[in-house]
Amino acid sequence: MSEYQYYEFRAIDSPLTANQREYLDSLSSRARVTSHAATFAYNYGSFHGSTEKLMSDYFDAMVYISNWGSRCLLFRMPAALMDLKQLGLFIVSEEIDRRTTKDKKYILLEFEFHDDDRADWVDGEGWLDDLIGLREELIRGDLRGLYLAWLKAAENALLMEAIDVDTLEPPVPDGLNDLSPAQQALVDYLEINRAMISIAAQKSKPQQKKEKLEQWIDKLPAPEQRDYLVRLSNGESNLSVLLNRRLLELADSKAQPQHNEENIGRRTISALVEASKVWNEKKKKEEQHKAKLARLRELEDLASKKDSIWDEIESLLKEKKASAYKNAVNLLIDLHDLAEYQGDFKHFKEQLEDLRKNYANRPALIRRMKEAKLIF
Repeated sequence: MSEYQYYEFRAIDSPLTANQREYLDSLSSRARVTSHAATFAYNYGSFHGSTEKLMSDYFDAMVYISNWGSRCLLFRMPAALMDLKQLGLFIVSEEIDRRTTKDKKYILLEFEFHDDDRADWVDGEGWLDDLIGLREELIRGDLRGLYLAWLKAAENALLMEAIDVDTLEPPVPDGLNDLSPAQQALVDYLEINRAMISIAAQKSKPQQKKEKLEQWIDKLPAPEQRDYLVRLSNGESNLSVLLNRRLLELADSKAQPQHNEENIGRRTISALVEASKVWNEKKKKEEQHKAKLARLRELEDLASKKDSIWDEIESLLKEKKASAYKNAVNLLIDLHDLAEYQGDFKHFKEQLEDLRKNYANRPALIRRMKEAKLIF
């Protein structure tokens, strides 16, 4: 099996300089570099650059995928806008990491998972477009993406016996019942247990509508208003986040979403896992019940067409084609189920036996009938 590795980097807050683009081009003949992005794809060989350096100095987001089941999502966020202590509540294993760059200006938040069952999963292009919105959400204090990653990491750690069964979940963010497109993409990217999400969402409140903050702008001192305008004219990144936090202070609110960080009401990872198993079993039974009802409706509809279906089967068998045999056997399965439903199985078996005798010289048909367990 050939190797496949895919790296994609994105510069969000500021474009790459000419020197930076030249350096990125020098890293690999496979580099595709623009003013805001760089992509490296390998079917053999490896990336020789330092992802840590590139993320610290050049880029704000990165996605990595390999066909041996590894995937990584890494964001660089301004340290002044993030709460390291709050992020630390979600660090449950090595699969989630947050660290400060050497110059202390940024925080790197990394989700890195490896799953052998996902070997050969090699479609890397397009994922970063879907996931990039998580960075803005995290900067603005929406921690749903981080909580979702915690669910995945904690479940893995419990399975590996790397954490205690009584490990508590972090504070549950609001809005888990209504995930954003980027958060939904993260669920797909990491293959997060959807049953776990449903169970976790039971303790998640709906997101509150944001208060209109424009009314508080006039409450800012004039020098402070001017300071924000000057910084805006200079193109300062994420200035709206800082301004909104300042306005929230004036509105006697907190910049970050309010969470109850007490242990009261927080569930253990083992409780979440067990509850998700019950949820899965309940959902499975509900789906089976729905499928059974749908099948009964189909059989009721077939009952009035039974004679014409036998005629259709005869017509299909005369075609002597594999596709016709397949369709004929599917119709026989329908008639078999209808006979059981109506309690008229004896008559069906007689007609089926006549059919088998009439077409005994069709080995492909007989084989399909045996595979469908219509005859033995």
